[in-house]
Amino acid sequence: MREPQASPSTSLTFAALASPLARNQAQAIIDRLQLRSPRVTCSLDLLESPQPEAQRAKETFVAASRAEIKFLLAALREGRTRLIVLEATDLLSLPETDAVIACVPDRGAPFDAFLNRGGFIMDEMEAGRRVGVLSHRVRAQLQALWPDLRFEILRGGVDNAMETHMRRSEIDGLVLPSSVTEHLGIQGIVAEIFAPEFVLPGPGQGTLVVLSRPDDAEARELLAPLHSEDSALELVAETAFHRRMLPDQDLPVGALARVSADGIAILGSTGAGKHRISVTGTLEEAGLVGEGLAQQILCHSDTFTDLLEGDFPDGLPEEKDEDATLLGGLADEDDDGEGAADANLDEFEDLEDLRRFEDLAGLGDDDPAVEDDDPDAYEEDH
Repeated sequence: MREPQASPSTSLTFAALASPLARNQAQAIIDRLQLRSPRVTCSLDLLESPQPEAQRAKETFVAASRAEIKFLLAALREGRTRLIVLEATDLLSLPETDAVIACVPDRGAPFDAFLNRGGFIMDEMEAGRRVGVLSHRVRAQLQALWPDLRFEILRGGVDNAMETHMRRSEIDGLVLPSSVTEHLGIQGIVAEIFAPEFVLPGPGQGTLVVLSRPDDAEARELLAPLHSEDSALELVAETAFHRRMLPDQDLPVGALARVSADGIAILGSTGAGKHRISVTGTLEEAGLVGEGLAQQILCHSDTFTDLLEGDFPDGLPEEKDEDATLLGGLADEDDDGEGAADANLDEFEDLEDLRRFEDLAGLGDDDPAVEDDDPDAYEEDH
């Protein structure tokens, strides 16, 4: 690919959070760009997170929380920086933004890796050992493979997870995206990498994206040498899949798209990953292929059971005694009835979540016809 004509004064300013992972990811992009286009001057502004540590510790993410991503997007929109680098996995949890993807570099390894201080692989871990994970997806799949181990979701991102494992030794092992271990330079303590046949990655895993303002065509041109069209198409398919599968929640859902000479294929599953569905299409249909996979999974008879089992790996909670609940609610209710109202509101929100699943599973007028339990239906239509 021809190198863009850049003058000596051409410069690009990147912004990233000051955390080790976010800083290393952005610096890796800069290093690769300057290797390809040495006449482009790049600078990196490190920004302190505006989010209190106590609040960050309540969220599940990889490199940046939702509040931190919104903070970075605001810096981009207001012209305080020209470009930002984000984990695609984190970006997918946010609604669509006015920023545009200026570049999708070559995708890193989209697999999950197991780390522990003793160098043991998962099969060698003693029963009852505690292993930290970053999502319901990883917990559901690993719990099915190693039921004797205890998998605990760690909040606060990768940096907090590493602190928990390596410095405080509060857990016996840790599962991280393999690409993250490379950005942190800790491949030496990776004991095992899980092939997607065993543990299916999450949408966007292993992919970084560079965002710019919509009117900054020059930045996109300067970043062109780093752009991978194959990686971008895989992200399009996985993004379309993710948006259809309730993107505002951490669901136990995995998906992996791959571009080949024959087109694009995406594989997906829910819960423990026992029931997998594959959908294929042409490169031009990448978004439709991702949506088609979500459609088939949502229409599959086992999907909701898988999702419930993923949320409750130790079994569904026991049903409440309705009489006892009613009496307890009356006893706790204040004079203004706020106690009962709060309880009813929680139940209402649960029902709303369930209805959203039902709505997604229904076929709209503009959706392609898909038959239950037929993973080839979408492919045959195309």
